[in-house]
Amino acid sequence: MDARRALTDARAALAAAAERLAAAGATPEQLAVTVPARRVLGFIPRPETFRPDGEAFLLGALLVSSTGDAFEPGRIARASRKVLPGHQSESARERKELRQRLLDARFAEGTTVVIDARPLPLDDPAAMAAERGPLVLSESESESRAAVLVRWVPTAPDTALRPLDAYLAERLDLALGTLESLRAESEHP
Repeated sequence: MDARRALTDARAALAAAAERLAAAGATPEQLAVTVPARRVLGFIPRPETFRPDGEAFLLGALLVSSTGDAFEPGRIARASRKVLPGHQSESARERKELRQRLLDARFAEGTTVVIDARPLPLDDPAAMAAERGPLVLSESESESRAAVLVRWVPTAPDTALRPLDAYLAERLDLALGTLESLRAESEHP
């Protein structure tokens, strides 16, 4: 199996996983891109904000879209006004400010937003072979086969990579099981 075929199959498997989650009623995470602070008309300051950039489902180390695109997750936050009472650390204040800026950027209250997710180059075999992120293309010269593998822990060595199909099956079982449990819990309080 050549590299292009392995990447085409991977894209189809990713799209199928996203479609299964959507059919089960899972809510996709919203993707956002950071728009840096700038000046309008040369003198009116505009603070950093976020621009919506699609949606995808979070499956462990990967974000997958219904079109078969894959992303390495960036920062994950929830657009929310909730504030914990009492003294707050500097990091808690920063998270509160981030949640408020997401609301200001018109993300709905309670929405999970993945900020600056990095698209993975599934259409470029050379780039995927050099990839060190959550998806890599492995080409075995002895067997003349190519396979897409998942690095499910960012610091995992290449010997710990998992086949994409097995990884997706495990993550889908977990996600669909959680959805089913939540549904059953809401029906029987």
